[in-house]
Amino acid sequence: MNRKRSDIMERRSKLLELIRQAREGELNVEQTAARLKVSAVTLRRDLALLEEEGLVRRAYGRVTPVEKGPEPESFSPDLTPADSVSRIARLAAGFVENGDVIFINTSRTALRMLRFVEAENVTVITNNTMAVNVPRRDDMTIVLTGGELRYPKYAMVGAVAQQSLRFIQANKAFLGCGGLSVERGVTTEHFAEVAVDQVMLTSVSGPVYLLAAHNKLGKDANFSCGEIRLIRDLVTDRDADPEQLRALQEAGVVVHLA
Repeated sequence: MNRKRSDIMERRSKLLELIRQAREGELNVEQTAARLKVSAVTLRRDLALLEEEGLVRRAYGRVTPVEKGPEPESFSPDLTPADSVSRIARLAAGFVENGDVIFINTSRTALRMLRFVEAENVTVITNNTMAVNVPRRDDMTIVLTGGELRYPKYAMVGAVAQQSLRFIQANKAFLGCGGLSVERGVTTEHFAEVAVDQVMLTSVSGPVYLLAAHNKLGKDANFSCGEIRLIRDLVTDRDADPEQLRALQEAGVVVHLA
């Protein structure tokens, strides 16, 4: 790990400790940024990445650490445990080969996948600006699409993002979703990201891997990105409903359980 990346990881470790020490989640962004000697923008980016990794939870202006083993009263079936996300990400990373050019979208699982990729000289094309901060191999190249930046996911969307993707044909795509069903295919909760996901689904010469935890299967989010026929492989966790898996397999999807 190079020095710059080591400094980033050390800063985030200190930030996580400050979050744990903060009273009732009251973390002052400006004061904390000054304490860590970074800008408020950098601190917010760090907080977003910690949230993506399942280490903190942000809600109503507060930041709280996510402890191992969620308390029963705070557990929600719509929340994917961080260990499930990591298992899916690690398995998906194994499908990346030396020299691949791959698409990833704003999925936190796809984002986490990058840290597990062992293939050499991989080029990642993404509209997820958080990708530049993920620990990864030194020979991995990150290319951002450009476009309009949307919070809180730090997603790049719009005509510029779509146009830049149309000049590229990736070997593989690794995409997350809001829901996956045989009837509606791939769906998302974020309308602004639909068009970018659609280009990623169709501008690829090889397989599309959908990274989706069990609670996404059989679920239909608001906006459709692509039909089920565009998905060749599904990477999900072992808590997936066998009936949902059977329906997807009958539709031609290859299932990989993490």
